[in-house]
Amino acid sequence: MRKNSIIAWFFVYSVFIIPLLSAPGSEERPVHPNLNQELAVYNKVYVSGTVTDRTPRQSDGYERDKKLSAYGEMKLTDSFSVTASYGYIDHYSTTRKIWSGWDRWAVGAKYYVKTDFAAFGAGVQFFGPSVSQPREADINPDLFLIRAYFGVLKRFGAFSIQGTANFESETNSSGKETAEENFKRFLYSGLTLSYSLPSRTNLLLEFSHRTSIANTITPYSDYFVIAPGIQYPTNPNGYLTFSLMLQTRTDSNMDRGFKIGYLYFFGD
Repeated sequence: MRKNSIIAWFFVYSVFIIPLLSAPGSEERPVHPNLNQELAVYNKVYVSGTVTDRTPRQSDGYERDKKLSAYGEMKLTDSFSVTASYGYIDHYSTTRKIWSGWDRWAVGAKYYVKTDFAAFGAGVQFFGPSVSQPREADINPDLFLIRAYFGVLKRFGAFSIQGTANFESETNSSGKETAEENFKRFLYSGLTLSYSLPSRTNLLLEFSHRTSIANTITPYSDYFVIAPGIQYPTNPNGYLTFSLMLQTRTDSNMDRGFKIGYLYFFGD
């Protein structure tokens, strides 16, 4: 009951109270989400650590992931940028294999345009194989991943709202699904509410949802996470970031956790 009250308080505070607070005198760069897909193009480096654990069902035991990630982005124009990321994962489980190693590498491209009404962003990311992850009955780490996304950003002075939709699919080197390979496909959706204080501290409330869109995937792969967060400025271009991930359902495979990182912008 107490946890539900805390979640409700964060929602009311972000949606109804934050927009009434005094706004900074000038509009700065669009707020960068801690958890969801960002839309605007940047020159930036984002180094973060994430810890999540899950207990979907008693028969599935307990699982925990610790992940360290580095993400870089470079603007080629005011509307177009390229991205790259890499990371390291430590995975513990009471029912599956325990493993540690390098995460999937990823490269991508983004496009961003502003209009008088709102700003719009779209992009694609290509993920390599998970070379460290062991192969199991329902996991094929040798497959690549392709993720395409689209979103809208609207700003009201110091308050902004960003919504995104992401489609992700496994694929092989030929890009074709065979009779022996059932590609897993997911639809991600994210909503980020943010407010920039006069001190340049950003307050965030993020909602992240994933649902499977293939019959071969267990419904326990789906999740819905609420993540209050903060971005605290350390210098004109750098921020310490933190988000707390709160579970909303006990039958999902990502129940709770937190993410902490350092976000640095170059020259914009």
